Amino acid sequence: MHQWNEIKSQFECDGSLRDIYIFGTHVSTWNKFLSEIRLSDYPIEFKHGGKLIDLPTNIESIKQLQESDPTTLSITVNEIRVNCHFFITSEIEMDISPTEINSDLSFNSLIEFLKWLSNVANSNVVLTHENSQDDVILTVCR
Repeated sequence: MHQWNEIKSQFECDGSLRDIYIFGTHVSTWNKFLSEIRLSDYPIEFKHGGKLIDLPTNIESIKQLQESDPTTLSITVNEIRVNCHFFITSEIEMDISPTEINSDLSFNSLIEFLKWLSNVANSNVVLTHENSQDDVILTVCR
């Protein structure tokens, strides 16, 4: 796995976010993620149309909510805010601000979250530059 000194240039502020992907997901993957994030120690906030509400128990309910207003799940990983947007069921996509990854501590916290996510989804997790699925920064393998 990468060390902070080897990879910190990938988190230089350039006005864009960094994306986290899990490809080839299904409704069951999403539902397991929703269940596990509730049980985790990570603080979460779920917003529908800008208002805080309880996180639904399944992706179908979230998709139904999205018919009227956007939804966002924010996960706090130490000082890092990870945002999940529920765009499509065939992939889990989240984003982070590179400005929040600025030390060994924050980088290691991110890696631990990506490992947790990989275990939950039983899949590889890929960190990329924003909207660039082929511009991979790192991959955490299951």
